[in-house]
Amino acid sequence: MHLADPAAKAPSRAAGVFYFACNMDPSGVKPFEATPTLNRCFARHAKDYTELSATPADFKSFVEDVNLMGRTQPNYTAHDLAKIRVPVVIVQSEHDEFIKRVHAEYLARSIPNAEFVLLNGVSHFAPLQRPEQFNAAVLDFVAKVLPVEISDGRS
Repeated sequence: MHLADPAAKAPSRAAGVFYFACNMDPSGVKPFEATPTLNRCFARHAKDYTELSATPADFKSFVEDVNLMGRTQPNYTAHDLAKIRVPVVIVQSEHDEFIKRVHAEYLARSIPNAEFVLLNGVSHFAPLQRPEQFNAAVLDFVAKVLPVEISDGRS
């Protein structure tokens, strides 16, 4: 399941979509270039995967599958995205290693009433690098799409 699936086909099942560092088709993916930041993050991911996964020996296979996904999926058109009728925020990191900023901006323009948010000073690993900044963006979006209950039970 990807962005356009529940948001376009079953909008009653999605209050909104917080779309972080993602693409609508493979043209949005940057060519892979190893960097010190990526090397540190992948080392942490490998350690976490080994400790937490039901298949701890399969990290290499998992990475290969994710890389294949990035090169081949998804394949949404602007027409597909125009069908989305729930609130959407496209969140992009200033120094994202995997997704082109221009692509994220195009994605935001292609979805009716979508908002574009740039997380300054972070990479694709923003939730690890600056969790307060990332969480603030999530909470801001949640506050916009979910009603706040007041003490007497009214929305």
